[in-house]
Amino acid sequence: MLKYVNFAVKLQINAHDLNNEAVAGNVTDIRVMEFIDENGNKVEAPAVSGRMLKHWHYEAMRKLIISGPFSSLPLCMGCRVGEPIRPGEKSQDNTIVQVAKSEEEAIKNCSICDIHGYLIAQDAKGDQKGISSRRTSRAMFSWLLPVLEIENTQKQVLHTRVSQQESISQEELKESKQSAQMIFSKSYASGIYAFVSALDVDRVGLVEMMLGSENPYPINDDERRERIKLAIEAYRLMFSGQIGASLSHALPHTNPIEILVGYSETSPLPFPVSPIYSDYIEKTVNSAPFGSKILYWGDKSPSNVMKKTTINEIFDELLSKTQK
Repeated sequence: MLKYVNFAVKLQINAHDLNNEAVAGNVTDIRVMEFIDENGNKVEAPAVSGRMLKHWHYEAMRKLIISGPFSSLPLCMGCRVGEPIRPGEKSQDNTIVQVAKSEEEAIKNCSICDIHGYLIAQDAKGDQKGISSRRTSRAMFSWLLPVLEIENTQKQVLHTRVSQQESISQEELKESKQSAQMIFSKSYASGIYAFVSALDVDRVGLVEMMLGSENPYPINDDERRERIKLAIEAYRLMFSGQIGASLSHALPHTNPIEILVGYSETSPLPFPVSPIYSDYIEKTVNSAPFGSKILYWGDKSPSNVMKKTTINEIFDELLSKTQK
């Protein structure tokens, strides 16, 4: 059965608003990151943090459970409503609060807490001791950076919000503290970007404190396989461009260019070399351990990889390795 899988992805993304960082009055700027190119020169360009990518993988998993083919999988209330508080439950006043649980209980009750991890840090109350509990994420993400030596661009655009009312009196303006027309600026970027991600499949459903016991997985094998499939399927939504800070009005114009996937049924894998580098495929292949397999979709014809004609073929093979 599949134990470890990683992804190296190259995407063309036009007119995106993937990270909003600086807000000053009515101006919102996109995040810019400094990094080094292959010649050692400093580059400054729009970039997207791994936290943002991880969030959208989380969101894809949540959608696939709530309204997709994985509706039988459990979610805590925090993850069900999209709150970052996890594990979360509804309190008496109808708010979502974090609830301290054992790792085993949290895993059983929520597929996302299992795969994306959590941090419980609650202060002591009265004579009680403080509670600290942490589960590391099984899904790991790099920053999304522009591919080196390829031009990227960003532009600030003026927007306006206009009231449907024909006119608003000065007295009404003073009372509401709002204007009929609000002008604001936002930045958008375009370029060819890349990121890498790794999914530690073998530790999905695993209780760390139960390692060495007869069965360190408190969920049954069928449910564990469904959770692994869910985590893999969530990447498919990300590759389509379902990532970003403003999907309601700045859905990215996304075009997948290359996808390199490594997987192993026996051991962990080294992280793939990032596609921001020109020789990433060769270096990734050269560092792959014996017994692992590398799949590729794109226009190149690299050696020592299994080339697929469609992205679906990559996912079909990965999902087939989750079976008994």
